[in-house]
Amino acid sequence: MSKSYKSFIFFFLIIIAVLLYFLKMYNEILQKEQIDTLVSKNIEIINNEISYQKKYALSLAILFSKNETIINSLYYNNREKTKQELVNLLDTISDYTSLKNIQAQVHTKQLEVFVRSWEDKDTGMNLESFRKGLVKVKETLQPYVSNELGKRFNIKAISPVFKDGSYIGSIEIITDYTLLKSRLKPMGIDTMPILNKKFLNIAKYHKDNKPLFDFVVIDDSYDKKLFDLLSHNKEIFKMEKSYYSLGEKIVAFIPLGHKEDEVISYLVSMFDKKEQNFNYLPNYEYPGPLPKRGSDSGSFGDKEKREIIIK
Repeated sequence: MSKSYKSFIFFFLIIIAVLLYFLKMYNEILQKEQIDTLVSKNIEIINNEISYQKKYALSLAILFSKNETIINSLYYNNREKTKQELVNLLDTISDYTSLKNIQAQVHTKQLEVFVRSWEDKDTGMNLESFRKGLVKVKETLQPYVSNELGKRFNIKAISPVFKDGSYIGSIEIITDYTLLKSRLKPMGIDTMPILNKKFLNIAKYHKDNKPLFDFVVIDDSYDKKLFDLLSHNKEIFKMEKSYYSLGEKIVAFIPLGHKEDEVISYLVSMFDKKEQNFNYLPNYEYPGPLPKRGSDSGSFGDKEKREIIIK
């Protein structure tokens, strides 16, 4: 074999090696872009679902705030009648819709607990010092919804209650993230809300929840596979990246609420790296009517139209 031929083979192999190297780099870049697109799409879906869960809760709070029985029983300080009306409305919603884990609370204009649908022990408690949503509604006289920290961390939708044009208190619809989880599951997205342990001095209902490093799991019926994956990958809780690739799974942390500059809670989401095979055709219409009980809660006059705040 001639020397020139050997040189040709050598340079040919170098060229092949360089081409293979750049092809590998290109494939890695292409795969990264595909995963970035998948993550972006799924996070958009999750955020849309969170937004619509809030709108569901807020629509109920506004409807309840127009209920004449609730208005009058709050105005005349009739706790028993108020609670019975709340329970009746919530039972009707549970019977006819997919909204099951809902609770309601009525507050006085002094921001004290007037009635809770689920318990009576905190009647009269003043909530002003740690419930910024209630303060905001009293100050603005506008409906408001957010992922808010209280004795629990969940979705809280609040609407002011008026009697003859005067503010007499507010009504609050409280819901957890169960419906969000059940709606995202068929799309190949598993979710789990977690709370920073620093805030357990406020969120006392969660103090015995399952711990996960510096967090606790908010949902009692959490996904065991997702929990196990997280518990074996402590390094991802540094949250230095927008998402993490763990084998064939992608894990992303979506902030749910802030206190000053610190994140209170995250919604951890997990899905396959490969593109999910589903058609995302969500139904965002309210899934079922409320009964008309003493008031026309379906229409709002011009005088009653108020800005709705969603955070």
